Amino acid sequence: MASLLELPDSWLCGIVPGSGTGACSMALQNLLGPFPVETFLSDSFSQYWANEIDTLALAPQRRHICAYGDFPNTSRIDPNHDIVLVLNGTSSGVCPPDLDWILADRAGLVIADAVSAAFTRRFDFDRIDVLCWSWQKALGGEGGHGMIALSPRAQARLKAGGRKPVARLMRLHNPDGSVNKAFFGGRTISTPSMFAVEDIHSALDWAEACGGLPALLKRVANNYAVMADWVNSTPWIDWTCTNPAARSTCSITLRLVREQLAAGEKEDDGKIVAGMIRLLEAEGAAFDIWSYGDAPPGFRIWAGPTVEADDLSILCEWLTWTYSETCEASIPPDAIVVRDRELVQG
Repeated sequence: MASLLELPDSWLCGIVPGSGTGACSMALQNLLGPFPVETFLSDSFSQYWANEIDTLALAPQRRHICAYGDFPNTSRIDPNHDIVLVLNGTSSGVCPPDLDWILADRAGLVIADAVSAAFTRRFDFDRIDVLCWSWQKALGGEGGHGMIALSPRAQARLKAGGRKPVARLMRLHNPDGSVNKAFFGGRTISTPSMFAVEDIHSALDWAEACGGLPALLKRVANNYAVMADWVNSTPWIDWTCTNPAARSTCSITLRLVREQLAAGEKEDDGKIVAGMIRLLEAEGAAFDIWSYGDAPPGFRIWAGPTVEADDLSILCEWLTWTYSETCEASIPPDAIVVRDRELVQG
């Protein structure tokens, strides 16, 4: 996996329990503490990490906040602070436009939640120190397992100690404070599912057969182009991420444009979206494309490298049909039940 991701040889890579969430929590608990930390709240998961930092009192924190659908201002960071950010927000469809604002000779570490960014975009390894991702996202593997990769700077921080107590399941160091080399040599902290291991092997073999990381990124770019063409030609739909420079090319998040609705069709956006998605599900055309639990009503469509561009093109046709059916059929409001999004946040 390190080879496919093109990690530098000097980085260490290990398998962790708890998927990408476990990997990110492990990074925060093992590495934060010596310096204040700057967090960038661009989606639901960056909010989770900011809350965890405060709840566990891992480090003094300064939060950078912006309007939903954009990435925060990066001009006021302190290079002597650590940074925690999400590289691809699946709930908001937002990515940092670039990482040029992170200094190569900084004193702090950069911890990146790359759960859905891994294998969908290239990384500037001079400006990142910790990568956390999961097996199941971009490569479509089975869930439950994650990965963590540490740069030499992160390894030095781990060796330096001075950390707060860390639960054994999350610990990257030995009781004497030394780096757990066995973990980074392939020995896992908890036993991974052997079915899951075989599944990710199949996904990695497929990715290599496609042509490796360049081929995966090309597939993502083709998928995004399909969705962009449809959004640009459809007056009643728009991106949830309003800043094109910060827009994810694989986490497609869309919203209805209320101004485009005809007179008499000013129904609640949530009811219109619910009606459309229930029609898609009834026809077997699409499943699980609801917007994230705390996001505005809309659609969340995965366009990663395992998705075919032709299938996305067909989905766009289905979306157009369901919009027409939902709005023009004058479905009574009580005939559409808005889904309890809190039950399906994952």
